[in-house]
Amino acid sequence: MSSRKRVRRAPRSSSPRSAPRPSQPPPDDEVVVKLGGPGDLVASLPSMLGFVPEESVIAVAMHRRGARSRVGGMARIDLVAAADAPERAEIDRVLTDAIVQRLGPAVPDSLVVVVVSEADPVGRPPHGGLVDALTEAFAAIGVPVTSAVWTARVAAGALWRCYDDCGCTGVLADPTGTLAAAETAATGRVTYGSRAEVDASLAPDPAAGARRRRELVDDAHQAALTDRELSGLAAARRDLDAVRHAAAEVGRGVVLTEDEIARLAVALCDPRVRDVCLGFAAGHDDAVDPDHAWQLWTLLMRAVPAPEVAEPATLLAFATLDHGGGATLTTALVRAMDADPGHQLSRLLGSIVAAGMDPADVREMVAGASAEAGARLAA
Repeated sequence: MSSRKRVRRAPRSSSPRSAPRPSQPPPDDEVVVKLGGPGDLVASLPSMLGFVPEESVIAVAMHRRGARSRVGGMARIDLVAAADAPERAEIDRVLTDAIVQRLGPAVPDSLVVVVVSEADPVGRPPHGGLVDALTEAFAAIGVPVTSAVWTARVAAGALWRCYDDCGCTGVLADPTGTLAAAETAATGRVTYGSRAEVDASLAPDPAAGARRRRELVDDAHQAALTDRELSGLAAARRDLDAVRHAAAEVGRGVVLTEDEIARLAVALCDPRVRDVCLGFAAGHDDAVDPDHAWQLWTLLMRAVPAPEVAEPATLLAFATLDHGGGATLTTALVRAMDADPGHQLSRLLGSIVAAGMDPADVREMVAGASAEAGARLAA
């Protein structure tokens, strides 16, 4: 099996907690990392997902572009503990349906399946029934499973085995020493030790759900409504300036006040402002450092209550997608959709992720939307 993943060179971030991202380099600065075989792909999973998977089934959609195949969407689901045969078959069906719903709409050219499980491999690797169910389900929609691999854990020296009769097996290289890991580090992305660590780093602050924060946001909505009725575009320009100023303040280590958080939460609810902000983390606004924008979206995702948190969470998700995706994208996107199920921009991003769109195409789309929104405000 051979696959290639597009990544970009950029300065390495030095802060795992704030995880700032570099300015966007031009498209001709992209490099290609070659994944030479199943073991290479398995060892690269922590870098691709953003955390080290455990007791998981991971389906990787591959999309052919000319002579190359590139990684598209990925679906990771927790495995279910041991069960008797009838129950196991039903569990495998449920997990298979979930993965088909996640990756099927994009109709990838092929699929790679990886099972990470400490279950004792007697004969065929564990969870073979799930692999068979996935193979059959995707074959039904014209997508072949070209490789299915098991490993007990994603760590240096761990054994991997193929589910096919070919008998392919090998030992994993150090996941932190792969080319994918090097390129991921170069983009400033952090690889966490577990999915729980990712969720904890982006979990809402206690104050986000407090009554005072809700009341301040409601008051900010009322003030913004009046300002927008009286001032029109001038109000949106002031809101945009407030977001730019906040990004600079956060970049300098300034702690935002309760009133500032509420004002920003409401400012981003104006699509005219939010769409300009889409370009901040990708370096499309000369007035905003991309690192500072990334930090601001992360802060607001933790500080803003629902449903307004859908806006900064989606901005963070778009920024993450542009720098390679991973668990932060998934966590941010889920937060946005849970906070506001009717949120159109997060739905759009969900479709983009499912389709495995090339980051370069996403970058172009974001740049266009941001520039168009900026022109409308400047008119």
